[in-house]
Amino acid sequence: MRDKCNFSVDRAFTIKSWDARTEQLSPKQAENVIGGKVDDVFPQLHDKIKLVFGDGKKKHLKNYKHICLMGSNIVYDVRLCPVKDGNGKVKEVSVEVDNISGRCPLSRHLSNSDEQMIAIGKMASSLAHGVRNPLNAIKGAVVYLREKYGHEKTLLEFSTIINDEINRLDNFVSNFLSAARGELRFVPTNPNEILKTIIAMIKPRAEIQNIAISHDLSDLPLVSADAFQIEQALFNIINNAIEAMPKGGSIDIKTSSVWEKDIDYAVIEISDTGKGIPERKLNKLGELSSNPERNERGFGIFLSREIIKAHHGKLLWESVRGKGTIFKIFLPVNPLDAAAHKESENI
Repeated sequence: MRDKCNFSVDRAFTIKSWDARTEQLSPKQAENVIGGKVDDVFPQLHDKIKLVFGDGKKKHLKNYKHICLMGSNIVYDVRLCPVKDGNGKVKEVSVEVDNISGRCPLSRHLSNSDEQMIAIGKMASSLAHGVRNPLNAIKGAVVYLREKYGHEKTLLEFSTIINDEINRLDNFVSNFLSAARGELRFVPTNPNEILKTIIAMIKPRAEIQNIAISHDLSDLPLVSADAFQIEQALFNIINNAIEAMPKGGSIDIKTSSVWEKDIDYAVIEISDTGKGIPERKLNKLGELSSNPERNERGFGIFLSREIIKAHHGKLLWESVRGKGTIFKIFLPVNPLDAAAHKESENI
């Protein structure tokens, strides 16, 4: 393949522009790259770009090797050209990549995944808007009743409850839409508090199904995460455990901290005593089928896995027929550190 792609880097090594064709080398779209550091995408070019900022001279690198995430070597030529201001100082470096041979096999995989996530986002958005429209109608009716019959104590009491619940549901829908669009709002989050909320929500259903829930929540550091999305990810996994035990059983939830490959993780372990998952299904767990009817249970695990991946964490599982299933969720305390570490491992 003989094709050109370009991007530019400022003195802070921040990417200022990004040619869509650069995705041949790194399957990331412009909105996910511009404003980020060049080290996060092409760390091997950092020192070469630094030289151009230092001496203001062009650099031409022939047959430069780029290690693809999937282990395939891509070779290309690189031209580093200084872009100077009115005083002759280099303000940016323009990077031109030419004569590319090879392609990252991950790009096709990510493209298919992106298509799935876009379809899911559209479906989620449609569903959320479908809920919000009647919600607004109910809220309007409550306002009318309070204005007309606000003197009745019982009606005022219950209308207040209805109004509060409508506001709570409306906030949920707003968060749900943000999640569907892939918008992450990282804030200091305590996974234990999220688990306590989920346990409180599922307790009545668990009691009806004769499912005992035990938990051992150790002290955890605050994790930088989107609390709403992490709650959905954990809820999906725990809800699947409940569905796996219609005739009763037990769920055990544990948390711990672990230092692994220079990354500090909060670990959440969720185990059940269900009948287990057959090996043929276990190998495809979290994958979506082209037949929507087959995605009923796998859809929740798919979403959980995508959310955890977006936090640069890991979702692992193991299952034994007749004994149950264990899910382990690894959430990095600092997702940016985990992302940088993964990038350096794949160079």
